[in-house]
Amino acid sequence: MGFSEKALEALGPCYVYALIDPRDGSVFYIGKGTENRVFSHQAEGDTPQKYEKAKLKKIREIESAGFEVGRYIINWGLTEAEAFAAEASLINLANLISPAALTNAVAGHHAECAMAVEDFELFYGAEALMPEDIKHNIMVIKINKLYRRGMTEEELYDTVRGVWRASMNTIKNNNIEYVFGVYNKLIVAVYKPDEWHYFHENAGIPTKDKVWNGDEKTKNRVYFVCNDYKTLDDAGRKYLHKTISELKINMAAQNPITYIYKYTE
Repeated sequence: MGFSEKALEALGPCYVYALIDPRDGSVFYIGKGTENRVFSHQAEGDTPQKYEKAKLKKIREIESAGFEVGRYIINWGLTEAEAFAAEASLINLANLISPAALTNAVAGHHAECAMAVEDFELFYGAEALMPEDIKHNIMVIKINKLYRRGMTEEELYDTVRGVWRASMNTIKNNNIEYVFGVYNKLIVAVYKPDEWHYFHENAGIPTKDKVWNGDEKTKNRVYFVCNDYKTLDDAGRKYLHKTISELKINMAAQNPITYIYKYTE
C-alpha cells in the first residue's frame, strides 16, 4: 500500500499525519512523515522486540477486531522544521485534551509538553541557582518521566523519595542533607530526609505499595523517609522553584541521580 507518484509529489517534502481507531474515532498516534511513512507502521511489528510498542499493540488490536486503521494527512507541503513544529504542537494539544490517549513515546522533537500559563511562568521565569547559592550537600533526582502537573503533595513525595539505585555509603559519607526533585531543570520538590533505608528493609513506608518483593536486583536500592514531608524549613524553601540550569549537572545522563555539594571558595 502506498501513494501514487502524483500524490507523492503533492505531499511535498514532509507532512504530518494521524492514525485513527475506527471503532471510536479516537486519534492514537501523530507523526511526521515523508513519502509512504504513514503506511509503514504495521511492518515495524515484524520483529518480536518491537512488537510490544504501545502503538503497534493498538494497531494489532484494531486489526484483530476486523477493522483497518484510519490514516489521515493533517498538513502537507512542509519543510522538515515546519513538520517537526506541527507534529509537536498537535501532540501537545492531543495530550492536553485527552491525557494518555496517544501512543507516542515522546512529546515530539525539540518540544516540551503543553503548559498552563502559570506553569510556563514558573518554569521559564524561575531564578537560577548559582554554585555559591548551594549551602548544603544535596541529592538531585530527575523525575522528568514521572512528574505531572497537579500531583498531590503525597504523590510528589512518593515519587521523589524512591526507590533508587544509589549508594547508601555516598549518602551517609557525604552527609546528604536535602533531596531535590527536578523536572526539566526546575526544582519542583525539596525534602530533608529523616531516615534512609534499603528497599529490603520495608521500613517507614507510609504510602502506596513500595514494598520489596524479594527481587535481589532491587534489594539494596534506597529510599528516604520524611516524618513531615509537607513541611519545609527556611533553608529548603530557598531552593524550591529555582532552576539548576546554571549548575554543572548533566541533565541528559541516563542515571536520574546526581549530587551537588556545598559551595566552598
